[in-house]
Amino acid sequence: MKFLYPTFLFALFTIVIPIIIHLFSFRRYKTVYFSHVGFLKDIKKESQKKSRLKQLLMLLARILTIVFLVFAFSQPYIPADKETATSSSGEVIGVYIDNSFSMNALSEKGQLLERARNKAAEIGQSYPAGTMFRLLTNDLTPKHQHLLNKEQFISQVANIKSSPASVSLSLIHNRFEMQNKLHENTGRGTLYLISDFQQNITDPENFSEETGFSYFMPLIPNQVNNLYIDSCWVEVPAHGLNQEENIFVKIKNSSDEDYQNLPLRLFLNDSLKSITNFSVSARNEITASLKYTNVSSGIQLGRVEITDYPFTHDNTWYLSYFVEPILKALAIYSNTESSQEGLGYISALFENDDYVELETMSIQSLQISKLAESNAIFLINPENFSSGFLSKLESIVDAGTSVVLFPQLSQQAPAYNQFLSKFNANTVSGVDTTSLEISGIDFDNRFFRNVFKEQKENALLPKIDGHLKFSENIRSNETPLLWFQNGDKALSGLPYGKGKVWVFAFPLDKRNEMFARDILFVPSLYNIVLNSLPDQQISHTIGKEQTFILPRNVNASLESSIKIENRKTGETFIPGTGISGQGMRIDPGNSIETAGHYLVKSNNETLTALSFNYNRNESDLRYFSPAELEKRIQLANLKNASVLTNLSANFTEVLQEIQKGKQLWKWCILFALLFIVTEVLIARFWKQ
Repeated sequence: MKFLYPTFLFALFTIVIPIIIHLFSFRRYKTVYFSHVGFLKDIKKESQKKSRLKQLLMLLARILTIVFLVFAFSQPYIPADKETATSSSGEVIGVYIDNSFSMNALSEKGQLLERARNKAAEIGQSYPAGTMFRLLTNDLTPKHQHLLNKEQFISQVANIKSSPASVSLSLIHNRFEMQNKLHENTGRGTLYLISDFQQNITDPENFSEETGFSYFMPLIPNQVNNLYIDSCWVEVPAHGLNQEENIFVKIKNSSDEDYQNLPLRLFLNDSLKSITNFSVSARNEITASLKYTNVSSGIQLGRVEITDYPFTHDNTWYLSYFVEPILKALAIYSNTESSQEGLGYISALFENDDYVELETMSIQSLQISKLAESNAIFLINPENFSSGFLSKLESIVDAGTSVVLFPQLSQQAPAYNQFLSKFNANTVSGVDTTSLEISGIDFDNRFFRNVFKEQKENALLPKIDGHLKFSENIRSNETPLLWFQNGDKALSGLPYGKGKVWVFAFPLDKRNEMFARDILFVPSLYNIVLNSLPDQQISHTIGKEQTFILPRNVNASLESSIKIENRKTGETFIPGTGISGQGMRIDPGNSIETAGHYLVKSNNETLTALSFNYNRNESDLRYFSPAELEKRIQLANLKNASVLTNLSANFTEVLQEIQKGKQLWKWCILFALLFIVTEVLIARFWKQ
């Protein structure tokens, strides 16, 4: 403890005054003689003891009154850290206001965000004129990078609104430190963090090296239960017509209450499509599923809903995807007899099919532009590949097309290996001319799921007259789907970019007509076409993704006329656009702030839809208490950070305590008054 005015301590010598008064104010007693004074002596002794104790207590009260009055004028205080005792010149004051959704909660003194704004304004008012401020929020907008004077700071604080953005405290702290280092005229900085300090954003252990001081100002919300949709995904990320969809929904319960038989609804194109009930115990999570069938093509706009209050921003999950009305397949053949035979089998398979539209084209008269228009391309027993053709194949597979290779058994290994190497597939190592039956089917793979009613181990499968042998590259993502008795693969598939590559180990011709006429032929080739649909991301999180690739059928010439429309409000804006290797790229920037469906349009034609959801970090309503914050600060070894708990006090007093230490003169006056009252009570009510 130190004193602001220590010279007043000389006034402590005045305590001799009540001591002298006590020593020289003896009461004179008159002696009265009695015949027998035995009992009177005992009464006299007892009265003298009580009188002496009373006088000593009154003396002590007077001394302590003088001591605490002298201390009050000397203004004692507990000093702050030596570095923070005074404000340095050029210091920048940073104030972070957590404006995330969780700050919409109520406390005993009102809404948290409103209290945060008021406290930030108090901070601004408490500093002297000429102080420069930096305002930070979850939005991290460019305007918050500028230094503000007191009036500008208070004005911007009043305009802060709730935001869907959620950022970690370390990002705020490190950004403030970096900005101070980049500014030439700044000294050290002081950062005030006003937040509810949710556990998933509070990470003092990730704070960068401290050059300034950080003060945590926790706002304590009322206890609130929250049930929310955490995430949503589909079993098959590619969507076809009449395909059964299975949507999985993860629901979390962040409360101490169990929920039983609550409804979970799926709306598709504004119509109720599926409904189920779920139950979830306290502090737990469950995964529910919703099944339905795609009965129409085109853009599908969906949403999954639960009912929960008072937090409603996380009760809905928006999703969207596109169902192709027709799948286009292209069969590329050569003039060889083997290729012509294979073409006949494929043409017969897709003839008069309402969903798959097959086009055939000779490799000698191939139009390269046709490649990008196809969902699946069959290469029927080709002899060789040109470098330009291979480069085009690689780009369209990367963009989402499927390519199927039926090879010849002649000496074409170098050409095939050139093709396979493009897609990191296992290369040809030799030829096996023996006839072998296909003996294995990967029934567990999605490719063959629900194709066969029953799985027989000794099923009679077609015999293949010779096949290629392939090397085993453990780095390849290739998956065998059919294999021979000796373990060699007969059909494999591997992903590449957004597309897929399917490799048969044998040619499709009359020698293998048994395969073309077998029950295995139809589901194998038809599923290849169905699986040629590129995987689609059904939803996005606001603030996480900045750029999006449009479907490959969007014409790049439309780049200058693209706009994005909020389907609910009708508001539109023009995004940034560009061309990438996978198609047209759009960049909405920070224009999307509300969850929902957004339509990408050009000339009033809807090209695709994007569905956005709020970040679920704000839904986990678990907070750090002030004591827990102090502990985490200590564990993070932050020397210049502390927690301010007395937020109900005027911030001017808090700031004075920060800069000059804890002031104790008020306590001294309080104790002086207490001892004055004590002396009066002793004198009035103590009877001798």
